[in-house]
Formats: sequence, C-alpha cells, structure tokens
Amino acid sequence: MADVTPDDVVLVTSRSTDPVAINLIHVGRRDPADPRGRRAPILKNGAVRLVAPEVRATAIVNLKGAPGDDVGLWRFGFIQLKFITDEWVHYRGVTEADGSMFLALDRPPARPQQLCRDSNGTIGRFERFPFLGAPVFYGAETALSPLVPIGTRANGFLPLNTRIPAGGAIPITILFGDSPERFHELTMDNPQFTPPRNNILYSLYSGSAYATMFAVQKGPGNPIVVMKSFQWNVRWRAHFRTDAAGFAQQVPGRGDVLDVNISHVVTGPPNDPRFQNSILDTTLPNCVAVIQAAFADKRAMHTSKRWEDWDVTH
Repeated sequence: MADVTPDDVVLVTSRSTDPVAINLIHVGRRDPADPRGRRAPILKNGAVRLVAPEVRATAIVNLKGAPGDDVGLWRFGFIQLKFITDEWVHYRGVTEADGSMFLALDRPPARPQQLCRDSNGTIGRFERFPFLGAPVFYGAETALSPLVPIGTRANGFLPLNTRIPAGGAIPITILFGDSPERFHELTMDNPQFTPPRNNILYSLYSGSAYATMFAVQKGPGNPIVVMKSFQWNVRWRAHFRTDAAGFAQQVPGRGDVLDVNISHVVTGPPNDPRFQNSILDTTLPNCVAVIQAAFADKRAMHTSKRWEDWDVTH
C-alpha cells in the first residue's frame, strides 16, 4: 500500500543573499533597489520600503508503494501560519508644537488577533479545489505532472489515476519561498491642526514570526498530516531624523535591528501552544486580508498636538 512518512521526506531550508534592508524613497526619487519603479506604490509623501531576503524550503519526497497502487489526488504542500506581528510607525513634527502621530497596525482595533493563515498573495476561489480537502495550503492548487516546472510547485496534487510505477516509488519535489516586505509613508499630515501640520518619520518597528510546515494528504477524505516543519522570523527596527535639506534619513538608535532567523527542521508540527491546535483551522483569517484591513482602518492612527512617548507594546 502506498505511503509517505516523515522518514520519506527531506526538508531543506535556505535564504537568498539579499539583505534585510530599509529603503527610503523620497518624493521625486526612485527606490535604489527598484530603479524602474515597478514595485513601489504611488505615495504622495514618499515611502519607506522594508525588504527582506527570500526564505526558501525544498521538500524532497519519496512516495513509495507497490507497483500499480493508486495515488491519484494525493496532495503535497506547505502550510504557513503567522503567529507574531509587530507593526507600528511613529511620526513627529519638526518641533514639539507640531505634534506627533502613531500608526498601530499590530493590535486592536486594526488587528483583532495575532494568529492568521498566510498565503502567496490573494488566492482566488477557482485556484482552490475544496473537493480535495481543506484549503489550508500556502499556494494555489497545481496538478503535479512533468508539464509543471518544479520551480513553480508551492503545493499540488497528483492527477487522477496516478499509479506507483514499476520501480516502486515516485519522487516529488515541492518548493516554498516567502520574502515579506512593507511600505509606509515618509511623512503624514497631522489633522490635530488647521491647516494640518507635517509630521515626519521618526521610528518604526515591523516584525513577523512564522511557522512553515510541509504536509501530505493521502487522498480525498484522509487527514492532512504535517511531516516536517520549521519556524522563522524577520525584524526591522529603525530610527530616522531629517537632514539639512529636510529629507528623512536613517540614523543609529537604541534597539535597532535588521535580521532574519531560520530555525532547525523538526519532525511533525512545531510544539507551540500558540498555534499547534489551529494548523488545520479553516476559520483562521487570511494574513493578506488582515494587513489590508489594518491599513484601511482609520482607527489605527493616533494623533497628538505634542510629541508623545507612545506606548509601542501590545
């Protein structure tokens, strides 16, 4: 009888050579990492772009069985949960009389909860095949066949009537990649004043922690089983001041950090009570939708007529 166990899966993690970085895009200037302006959103007040290397994983599976065993519609793929989000930005006026602003995207009301299910962008309803099982995987469903290049396989299923060949095994390679990034305004207009006064980027922190799991479903109706997993995080913490020309520039500050960290690979899911019972929970909100809603929530912005020592904890 065909089977896959954790011993039949090799999971290898890596990262691209790109640095964790902060790029300031001033009005009328291009992002140095994006000279053609293809990725930067159009922000009237300039932007700060937070970029990270791509965290990668390769799952090499040896699907074994007796020749002729039917393995049609078996699913293979990555599941990713985001269980920590820190996301705030502090703006200050040129003088204390110009006030300050604090954008809090990592706590209520903008973000009702921390845990969410991550995905490779917004995945449309026709890119999921719910008849195969719970739609919990990171990417869109893809038929695993010689016609699908290995480099595009975030997850997928074996076509109907796929059978174990005479050699007794089918090798399958599934790839994963994620490179978080974020954009924020360089300056904001403080509505506490009439007319509004310009507040400039003063400090920020953006941090995310993920649990990434390779899982297998041995045909429709069978449970989805996590074979191997790892955790990783990325952090941007920085301070800024204006130069003589009035442009925000990054300066050294207490607690500043730019890093990405990848754990070792473990068998099965991570043993973490924050999310171990939610891995297959289809009611979890989608991380992409959560951050989009947070940015759109006007209650995330706090304003004052003076410089505030905002409470950054949550």
